[in-house]
Amino acid sequence: ATLDGLRELASAIHRRMPFRPGETHVSSSAAQAFAIGSGVCQDHAHIFIACCRRLGIPARYVSGYVFSPGHAETHVASHAWAEAWVGERWRSFDVANDCQAGEDHIKLAMGADYFDACPIRGMRVGGRREMIIPPALGYGANSPGTGIAANDTLVFVVDLLKVS
Repeated sequence: ATLDGLRELASAIHRRMPFRPGETHVSSSAAQAFAIGSGVCQDHAHIFIACCRRLGIPARYVSGYVFSPGHAETHVASHAWAEAWVGERWRSFDVANDCQAGEDHIKLAMGADYFDACPIRGMRVGGRREMIIPPALGYGANSPGTGIAANDTLVFVVDLLKVS
């Protein structure tokens, strides 16, 4: 398969399945989303990946953020797209937006599917830094009144504006 052929595949999926939030959920399969005929970025990525793999092309799921200045309100949102191995390198395909992933895309994780590359939970915004304390260090673990179990991982958010 050529790069142009995969671009056309991505566009065909986009035309066949318009972006419609709420039609599918995180546990919907690619086949279910395709049968419904609409979905979200996760569904578009999974269907594109399934097609690539059927064609014998290595493909992977990417999660991250996308900056979308073209919307009514400029915003950054969590997003998913796919990458396929073409011409000795990974090429990005944002099927939901019918474009190649580029400088407006921030890649956080890659995997075989959503469950390999899913965000832990939610989205972080602003000038903050996280410090992850593994359970082995035991900070506050099993301390009375804290509600922190010995096997919990603690995430501290430090306000960088208050740190000198």
